[in-house]
Amino acid sequence: MQIIPAINCENFDCIKEKIGKISEIGADWAHIDVADGIFTSHKTWNNPVDLEKLEIGNWKLEIDVEVHLMVENPQDMIDDWIKAGVKRIIVHFEAIRKFVNENFENNESDILNFIFKKCSAKNIEFGLSINPDTPVETLMSYLDKVDIIQILAVDPGLSGQKFQAPVLDKIKFLKGLKENYLDIIVEVDGGIDLETAKICKSAGADILVSASYIWNSSDPKRKFLELSQL
Repeated sequence: MQIIPAINCENFDCIKEKIGKISEIGADWAHIDVADGIFTSHKTWNNPVDLEKLEIGNWKLEIDVEVHLMVENPQDMIDDWIKAGVKRIIVHFEAIRKFVNENFENNESDILNFIFKKCSAKNIEFGLSINPDTPVETLMSYLDKVDIIQILAVDPGLSGQKFQAPVLDKIKFLKGLKENYLDIIVEVDGGIDLETAKICKSAGADILVSASYIWNSSDPKRKFLELSQL
């Protein structure tokens, strides 16, 4: 099971500081939360141009970055994040559905195909995320269009929220589809600490994303290693 430290920052100085520490704590991936204050109540740093121009050693060679777009109309900014150098882009199913509901000439499948093709052309992984209250069954038609399914165990937005245990059933459901979807990868994001990591692993999670448990510690490296050694 892979552990990815999450970076949830309101400004780019914070982003730079956390990215600079990713390798130090032993991680080779970083997860950046991007919230626009519209899809979410909370706004974070959200400028891919900053990341594209970031100079911290050879960070793009040393770590891989996945960006979690908690934003409206994510399809409009895929090119910018690809150019920024990220290796995985995760968008919200709910954001796509909202756009389609407001623009009747579009449909969910077309939007997801558009994003998938953009990512695939640049060898970028494409992930689809769902909120805790979205039934996982709504993703069944799209499992062949994505590289990873992210299950949010908290409401999108601020870090430090309490883990919502019902998401465990979603993990088990997706991993139970392995006969038809052998390569399905399930990532769980939100409320991950030592105890919730254990139960997510037992449910079948492949990747866990953790922010507060790692960064709010006096020894982030030790917390990261604790999770990684489960």
